[in-house]
Amino acid sequence: MVSMVRSEDDVLHGKDNGNNFKEIKCKANMVGSNGMSWINEIPICPTFYPTMEEFEDPLSYLEKIAPAASKFGICKIVSPISTSVPAGVVLMKEKSGFKFTTRVQPLKVAKWDSDDLTKYYMSGRKYSFREYEKIANRLFAHKFSTSANLPAKFVEQEFWHEITSGKTEFVEYACDVEGSAFSKSANDPLGNSKWNLKDISRLNKSVLRLLETSIPGVSDPMLYIGMLFSMFAWHVEDHFLYSINYHHCGASKTWYGVPGHAAYDFENVVQKYVYDGEILMHEGVDATFNLLIGKTTMFPPEILSEHEVPVYKAVQEPGEFVITFPQAYHAGFSHGFNCGEAVNFALADWFPFGATACKRYENLNRQQILPHEQLLCKEAMLLANNRSSSGNRTEWCVKVAFVRLIRLQHHYCWFLKKQEADIFYSSGHNSNVLCGVCNHWCYMAFGICQSSMHFVCLNHAMKCECGGMPTIYVREDISEMEAVARTFEQEQGVLDECLKKLPVLLEEYNDYIPYSDFISKKNQNHILTSTYENQIHASEKKAHNEKSYILYSSNEEKADDNSDCEPFMVKRQCRTFSEKIIADEDMKSYILFSSNEEKADENSDCEPFMVKRQCRTFSEKIIADEDMGYRDSNRKLPETECQKLENSMESTFGSTPRGSSNIGQNAVSKVTDVQSNQIKGGSLKVRLKIKGPSLPVELT
Repeated sequence: MVSMVRSEDDVLHGKDNGNNFKEIKCKANMVGSNGMSWINEIPICPTFYPTMEEFEDPLSYLEKIAPAASKFGICKIVSPISTSVPAGVVLMKEKSGFKFTTRVQPLKVAKWDSDDLTKYYMSGRKYSFREYEKIANRLFAHKFSTSANLPAKFVEQEFWHEITSGKTEFVEYACDVEGSAFSKSANDPLGNSKWNLKDISRLNKSVLRLLETSIPGVSDPMLYIGMLFSMFAWHVEDHFLYSINYHHCGASKTWYGVPGHAAYDFENVVQKYVYDGEILMHEGVDATFNLLIGKTTMFPPEILSEHEVPVYKAVQEPGEFVITFPQAYHAGFSHGFNCGEAVNFALADWFPFGATACKRYENLNRQQILPHEQLLCKEAMLLANNRSSSGNRTEWCVKVAFVRLIRLQHHYCWFLKKQEADIFYSSGHNSNVLCGVCNHWCYMAFGICQSSMHFVCLNHAMKCECGGMPTIYVREDISEMEAVARTFEQEQGVLDECLKKLPVLLEEYNDYIPYSDFISKKNQNHILTSTYENQIHASEKKAHNEKSYILYSSNEEKADDNSDCEPFMVKRQCRTFSEKIIADEDMKSYILFSSNEEKADENSDCEPFMVKRQCRTFSEKIIADEDMGYRDSNRKLPETECQKLENSMESTFGSTPRGSSNIGQNAVSKVTDVQSNQIKGGSLKVRLKIKGPSLPVELT
């Protein structure tokens, strides 16, 4: 293997591009045997020690340290108070019957080509907190012949040796477990403080307080229960949010972090030196971003350091918090059995990062979990009405982001009006509308394609696929928002900063006037009632015919004119799969599952890293096609043939056990219901209700 690497300098500095991937892979696989000197060269991130007074207000304190700490991507905060009720007591006594399942993590560095990809699988086993602790401690003792804590650097060396050349095949990690280990006891000082992760996302300065519905893992915390070498692979938080992680108990964790300003450099290095080009499905760094979302890419941070990407390290002990900042890639592993808890939050300076995240999701046609436009508009309007505004850095970020959004929306509307589009106020538009092209959530304005009757964002309204001009609808309070934006523009530097980031849309027009009226005069108060009904009907038809789907929350009415289909109810649901869906139109029940998974097998290889928190907060209602589940076959046959077929079906399914019949040349597993009806003109309609794998049905 050594002979394949022509020179270490060539590998580290990207020479001989044709073989870089193979060479760096060889280098990565040799980490365990060639020494770990790089471990001592990774700088430590800053650690902060707030006073009791500073600790009173978490977000004010984080707002204070963010300008300096964010340059490292991660930082550590040592709490001046501790919990009086251990996490084990909370999870075993306060949460009666608490159990969780785990993911199986292979301990290896993958080649990341078409033949070697890292995948995590659900173990299918349920553990209590104490059962998992016993297994984890047994693994630790077997590995090191001791139960004592070991030096962090020694464990770090052993981890990278094991992952690159060791004999341990896999470990189990309980991640994304809904719940909290903070005690409800009135005598627990940390549990009753504002640093309790159950409350932090809803504090006054957190943008996520404006969400109308909670999202597990984002606005509500989740637990992470690990064992020796269980890992969290390189990833960035959803929508590039902040995160806060508290270490409740157990062995240490090692963290690695890359600051947000180096995120694109990080992705370029991963694309060039970690991933094989044949597995990338998109162009540029978006292709890498798309794979990193899977949270299974683990490689030594040495690769980043050698290619001048800044990376920092933290060793987190019980009672300590770790903060990750917007767009900061991070990874890490456990030194033994431990229990942590994490949740997202967002200070107002997050909005520019959130806008970038939305754009990247749209480029990949991925579902967004946060209604970014709505959160920004709500925050800006609240800020405008706040007479005690301090004018600090985070408020300035809100003003710049809001002015940019208003200006951009006006640019789009002015351009569309120039193209003779009809633009109306809509009394029916009070929530978010999903663009059928890029999955952007439209809050301020949207279009309806007059050909397909699908919703489109203003960006795609300008280039509608049908070649026509969509009808545009804007919020009735758009004038109030524009007035607030004009007020913000009066503050020094706001407009200049905003204009730097606006795309050039109107360079060929010299008569554009900002904030000019664009509403069509013939019907300014256009109501969307009939249009909504037609559009929803068209969307259902498209979903049935084209294997697409529409998602509704169980808390909302399906086809009501004022239905609020909120994006934050659909966190990460099957974004990376091409979905196949079962539909029963008569019963109006819908089931969602991945084409890569078996439908009802408890031990199926469900890619857990791809379906984090999918649809946990509500029951799904989804429209789909006939490809699986129910199948209808309408065939024109002579009446005699129809009668023969009907008799054959009756005899076959009336006399044999369900689940054991074959039809024609193809076996159908577990037939649970058969209906056959004679139709005029010699047509026989056969309706089969099928459970199990998808098989074609051939009637002879």
